[in-house]
Amino acid sequence: MPGKILVVDDNRSLVEILKMDFELRGHTVFTAFDGEEAEQSIKEKRPEIVILDVMMPKKNGYAVCRDIKRDFELSKIPIVLLTAKNTKDDIYWGYDCGADAYVTKPYESRDLIRLVEQLLQDAKEGKRSYAWTGLPDASIVEKEVSMRKDAGGDVVVLNIEFDDEPKECFIQKYGMGRYRDMIHSLAWKIYNTVQEIAPTTMVGQYGDDSFIILTHPNEQEKIKERIVDEGDSLIKGYYSEEDRIRGGISTRDLGSGKETIVPMISLLIK
Repeated sequence: MPGKILVVDDNRSLVEILKMDFELRGHTVFTAFDGEEAEQSIKEKRPEIVILDVMMPKKNGYAVCRDIKRDFELSKIPIVLLTAKNTKDDIYWGYDCGADAYVTKPYESRDLIRLVEQLLQDAKEGKRSYAWTGLPDASIVEKEVSMRKDAGGDVVVLNIEFDDEPKECFIQKYGMGRYRDMIHSLAWKIYNTVQEIAPTTMVGQYGDDSFIILTHPNEQEKIKERIVDEGDSLIKGYYSEEDRIRGGISTRDLGSGKETIVPMISLLIK
């Protein structure tokens, strides 16, 4: 299934080798040699998958990946990080910024080709639907819920939301950029927390930035307790010290002049 591939690396020899490998298999290949050029190419050429080096001039691959995954129109493009950085922390940060796969150098050419072509096929068949944070779209989790219920499994679905007024007040004061940073961090805090408790648990994200968790009845209370505690603590860190002390954002009614404290965003689990 031929596709449009963007290969990004400051090593021009490696780029040419990868370009030749994929073109021989019928794919259309674009190239870029630094982070800024990569972002521009993604926006202009809309590749179906990106193979992205981490250590590059102007902007590193982690930053490029994170920015692309935060762009609603581009977030579903699969990104494969291809890098010599191979420690556990490196790999963690790769997936934390939304990468769909992390491949370390040196690598087997046939393994990379197999991976890229599988990601291309899954994307075209609708099997890989991702929210802008890099978490699975909630629809994937909902389908899994139906399958497990049909098979007679014991499942619990938890929905994580927050009230509109604190959210809107936060965005008005701190801006959409800070809000999206907070949601991105929260998404991966939720994911990592539930993975520590129950690795088979699934987490998905809705378009309104609420979340869905599919887990087993035995794990639900522990998950709820940890997520509320750690999630609310993370969110508070995005407020100023003054707002944290007063417990929310101060607003004033234009008509009466009366001051109101809008509470900080807090997680609601249903």
